[in-house]
Amino acid sequence: MGKYKAIITYKGTEFSGLQKQKNKKTIQSIIEQCFKGIFNKPVSIQASGRTDSGVHGLSQIISFQIDTKMAVSEIKKALNSQLKKYDIYIKKVSGVKSVFHPRYDAKGKIYRYLISQNFSPFLKNLVWFISPDLSLEKMKKASQYLIGKHDFSSFCSTGSSVKSYIREIYWIKIKKERFTIDPDIKLISIEIYASGFLYKMARTIIGTLVDVGKNRLSPEEIKKILESKDRKQASQTAPACGLYLKKVFYRQII
Repeated sequence: MGKYKAIITYKGTEFSGLQKQKNKKTIQSIIEQCFKGIFNKPVSIQASGRTDSGVHGLSQIISFQIDTKMAVSEIKKALNSQLKKYDIYIKKVSGVKSVFHPRYDAKGKIYRYLISQNFSPFLKNLVWFISPDLSLEKMKKASQYLIGKHDFSSFCSTGSSVKSYIREIYWIKIKKERFTIDPDIKLISIEIYASGFLYKMARTIIGTLVDVGKNRLSPEEIKKILESKDRKQASQTAPACGLYLKKVFYRQII
């Protein structure tokens, strides 16, 4: 029984998140369905973390165990032949140690969020469309209050059952991007690299930074919101469509 790690990418628009749910189309349910079609037996997958409905994955990490003589390249090819009808693609499959766990062995993640200040049909369900100009300088200044190890209760939506709200943000990068399909489109990317994320933490941080960019909040108010440990003090949760799990970092165990 070999254990494998796969890097997958997916467009989350048509899915009810990653984690399997009864009577709902999810990334996990589709991949496990394809495994069953290939190997004629159930195969369970584990992931680095759940992504919510509408959130996308650029390099989500999953693991699975299967008794097969197929090479990793053949497993990848077989899965992609089944997944081509869905918005999911397997980038890479590799063997890992039996003790590897994609969630518990992760030491950090980068989430990427995209904002467009112009409407484009090519970006529908892929970005948050915001018409007014945003002050990136104020957003960058505000983001610095979030760097470091903090209690991020103010940026965690209700429904979380975690034991600790302490997380560490290593950096936040905010910059203008170029949309190569249509250079007239003004894109803004916000990337957050942290030890881990609470429930809807990334999207709540984005929503609050956008309010700073719109001059609804001052950069200094971010510090007060963080210290309040009160979700009601932060801004709206940014739409799921603009969020992407960009990368997951691991210890040497793999």
